[in-house]
Amino acid sequence: MEENRFDLHTHSCVSDGTATPTEIVRAAARGKIRLLALTDHDNIMGVSEALEAGKEYGVPVLPAVEMDNEWRHELHIIGLDVDPNNPTLLRALEIARDRRERRNKIIYGKLKEAGYDVQPLVGRPESVTTKLHIAHALIKGGYANDVRDAFAKYLRPGTVGYYTEPRFTPQQVIDIIHLADGLPILAHPCHIRDNPHGLIRELYDLGLMGLEAYYPTSTPRQTEMYVSIARQYHLMVTCGSDFHGDNRPGVPIGCAWRPVPVLEQTFETLTRRMNT
Repeated sequence: MEENRFDLHTHSCVSDGTATPTEIVRAAARGKIRLLALTDHDNIMGVSEALEAGKEYGVPVLPAVEMDNEWRHELHIIGLDVDPNNPTLLRALEIARDRRERRNKIIYGKLKEAGYDVQPLVGRPESVTTKLHIAHALIKGGYANDVRDAFAKYLRPGTVGYYTEPRFTPQQVIDIIHLADGLPILAHPCHIRDNPHGLIRELYDLGLMGLEAYYPTSTPRQTEMYVSIARQYHLMVTCGSDFHGDNRPGVPIGCAWRPVPVLEQTFETLTRRMNT
């Protein structure tokens, strides 16, 4: 079991990470990861590079994506092992990218009006500009001490730079992932600010297929609870580091994995799926 380490939640410079897809795969190979998913925010532009690197370094790679949802609070769903050429998925990600661009433009304007002209400090990310990029621009401009401070002062609801655009509903996201032959997995449920039992029951009824119960900031009690809920609804249990490179120091690839039977079962299920 010790050999079957895997990580199903990583971000490259194509979204808000700092490593290239190839660098992520190379690091996974060094860490003896035997299954990896690249899950950039609302885009799959790094997937082809990751797949090629996976062949070079001997690391099986699952094409995947992490999608934002319109909900009572922030909610992210991972589309695991999706078809990266599926037209429904590609159109949905195009819509999501357009939404982010509109949102970012308004956030820049609100911040500038308040005296914080950070757009020139954002630079040119490889693909999608996220709020994490804006947070780092606020730090670079001397307006915040760190990412937590930037979000607390400028980017959370009720602050001067907060703005959001309507996003896909969980039903839409889950349907899109199913249409792309993927597995919809609830990302970092330990972040949920809601009744977890009620929320997961709602998402299960919409077609959710798994929970990321093993996550770097999940407490043992939270992990135990989400594994129990997953068993109740026959959901897949996954683990993910939410790796972001230098944008999230101290969180290496594979750090959420544990040598436990429920994750071994997931590894075997996904390996069979890749080989069929």
